[in-house]
Amino acid sequence: MENYYNISWLEQDKLHQTSILKRLFYFFSRPLLSTYASQFLSPQTLKILQPSLVLPGRGMPLETRRFWGSVLCKIREATILVQGTGTGWDVISWARLKPKKIIATDLFEFKDSWTEIIHYCKEKLNVEIEFYQSPLEDHSFLEDESIDFCASDAVFEHCQDLKSVLKESFRVLKPGGSLYAGYGPLWFSAGGDHFSGGGGLQNVFNHLLLDSEQYMKYFLSLLQTNEDFQSGGCYVELDLFSRLSTQEYCNLFQKVGFKIKDLILQLDPKSLAFKTKFPENFQQLCNKYTNKHEDDFLISSNLVRLVKPFSNYQKLH
Repeated sequence: MENYYNISWLEQDKLHQTSILKRLFYFFSRPLLSTYASQFLSPQTLKILQPSLVLPGRGMPLETRRFWGSVLCKIREATILVQGTGTGWDVISWARLKPKKIIATDLFEFKDSWTEIIHYCKEKLNVEIEFYQSPLEDHSFLEDESIDFCASDAVFEHCQDLKSVLKESFRVLKPGGSLYAGYGPLWFSAGGDHFSGGGGLQNVFNHLLLDSEQYMKYFLSLLQTNEDFQSGGCYVELDLFSRLSTQEYCNLFQKVGFKIKDLILQLDPKSLAFKTKFPENFQQLCNKYTNKHEDDFLISSNLVRLVKPFSNYQKLH
């Protein structure tokens, strides 16, 4: 992918840090934010999905997600598998929790940054890190039931075969182990292709409303000659999308064998604004995708905590 560059892992880490004051503000305001955001979803959706929170796009800073995601395991004793790590910047945020060990993997290799992060985490945080280039569907270098906690951010929406990824996660997790994932924008929300929206609010659903020829013209007209490797342009060219709704994600989790412990929904302000400003176009979406609920076009991200249940034998012994 010659037309793409990488943002440094150190810069990415700094960009995702949130001040303590801001984290405190969100901590105290989350219940109110959830009450406010829930009004935009139908009672049917809330009853089916039973989210623990509904947030208006913000409210869960990275540091909060780390604590929320890892609370189901004894983090200081845990071996963490970070899936789809990219340049590896997210490994640092997990390393700050001082786990026993972190194993991080990605489909692509970012050797230079991985080497630097290994040294950084060892010297600054005294945490051992291992990186592997590997498809998430095949972590054969890991033994069955060898991982305490799986974690990923902005990964599941890019898995073309998410079922196989989840099966592999289930295999390597110890019974009672947990999985945290934050993923989005979902395919059916505004900018679900990580690209639509350039040129104005009227374009945020272009990936769903335009036919393939129209969409490609739109895509090429806005594609930059030098973009971040982990940008929307790259994902579109590689067609790295799962194309699932929230309900379909949840069904898949349960089908593989996971128990859904918690689900947080995040709404996209752009989706809500599009629905208000362009009601006819929004209705066109609903008419085109009759197998989706209109709420699917509003929910932009999911945060989930999943648990691998103990077997009956283990429960008895």
